Amino acid sequence: MEDNPQHVEPKTPGLIAALWDFFSSMKTAIALLLILAAASIAGTVITQNPDPEAYIHAHGQAQYKLFSALGLLNVYHSSWYGFLLTLIGISLTVCSVRRFRSTWQRTFRPKASASANQFAGMPRSESLSAESSSEDAASKVVTVLRSRSYHVLQEQDGGDIAIHATRGRASLWGPYLVHLSVLVIFVGAAFGSRLGFNGFVRIPEGSSVEGYYVDHNKPKDLGFRVALDTFTVEQDAQGNPTAYKSDLRVYDGGKLAAKKVIDVNHPLTYKGISFFQSTYGPVYSVLVTGPDGESKNADFYIFMEERQDGEPNIAAEEPFQEVRIGNEKLTLYVHGFAQDDSGGLVAQVMINDRFPEYRGLDAWKNLGWLSSKEVGYKDFSVRAELREYTGLQVARNPGLPVIYVGFGLMLLGVFVSFYMGHRTIRVRISPAEAGAHIQVGAVSRSETSVFDGDFAAVKGEFSHTPTFPHTHT
Repeated sequence: MEDNPQHVEPKTPGLIAALWDFFSSMKTAIALLLILAAASIAGTVITQNPDPEAYIHAHGQAQYKLFSALGLLNVYHSSWYGFLLTLIGISLTVCSVRRFRSTWQRTFRPKASASANQFAGMPRSESLSAESSSEDAASKVVTVLRSRSYHVLQEQDGGDIAIHATRGRASLWGPYLVHLSVLVIFVGAAFGSRLGFNGFVRIPEGSSVEGYYVDHNKPKDLGFRVALDTFTVEQDAQGNPTAYKSDLRVYDGGKLAAKKVIDVNHPLTYKGISFFQSTYGPVYSVLVTGPDGESKNADFYIFMEERQDGEPNIAAEEPFQEVRIGNEKLTLYVHGFAQDDSGGLVAQVMINDRFPEYRGLDAWKNLGWLSSKEVGYKDFSVRAELREYTGLQVARNPGLPVIYVGFGLMLLGVFVSFYMGHRTIRVRISPAEAGAHIQVGAVSRSETSVFDGDFAAVKGEFSHTPTFPHTHT
């Protein structure tokens, strides 16, 4: 009695092999690229790294908290976006490594011989007859193909002669250049994200700043001073804003170092830091002047929203501001914005020189509706004016040169892939009773018509012999 064969369970691939198969899958690569596209769209549609208070006033506290928690307000610097880029980088690397051997073989070590079935499956093939020997026929074919810039390999295959001719071999490496370019761009983006920054600053017209903010934390020093000379808004015939421009000046070491009128698409860049036009709006500036002539501004950025009754509600984003003049610290509080007779804005202003150490109401002095007319407070004079401010995105990205190299590689890869078409011509020459039988086949991603000149040149060497064309459609 024969023993039953032992049942063998199929082997389960290991973790490394499973991950290799996952990342080398074209489906995985396409899915990751689609997710990247969706993330990039979100990073374009949603305002990135906005002024938090301005964003909250425009879209609400709930949306700000949700988008901030999801990393949608700073997509390109978020941890999940970096993780996505890492997965895509791994996928591209694995795909390239997996196909590298076959590409190398096709480029430098192709097999010259081809079977009759392979010739029959080629998009274009023809049969010729030659009265000369196989060796002489092979010499003529090789000479013709080399004259037409083909790289030719000739081998003996039993009693036959096999010829393999290729043109545009560099195009096989185009996809690798594209993959490499994407990896270089990712490295540049990671480098820029790690060593660069993306913040914002608001400058009232006629004022200057020496720092920028990230999420309204403590201001970070720029290392130079940026001043806003004038701010203008261009409007169409209906009064709708069409463009807004900021006339910026950069002072370094007390000297004018750069100047430019910027708009949304034309930033000013100095020492690798770029200033992009982002937002604008009104600012209620309260100027406090001390007894020695020293002056300081308290800038109250204004927002407007519609109340339930349809009337506009005008308020300051931060109603409390502090100014220091000499050894004195003054706290100003503004409220009750209203329009004056000239159509401008005025507000009720209160001042306190003991806040927050003493919180009693008796320490507050009501200055009334403050306008450009000066009012006194102890040894100080106080007045207010309504100005425009410009909101600037402040960014530094040292990875940009690397990203530019990546885009250059991408353009080169696309050019090599699509404009240096790879062509392959195979020839098999067999001895015949009256000379030799020649079988020619061709393969290319282009139309078979690209071989018209090549086939005509080969046939021209044997023009006195009958030909037997065969083209697959």
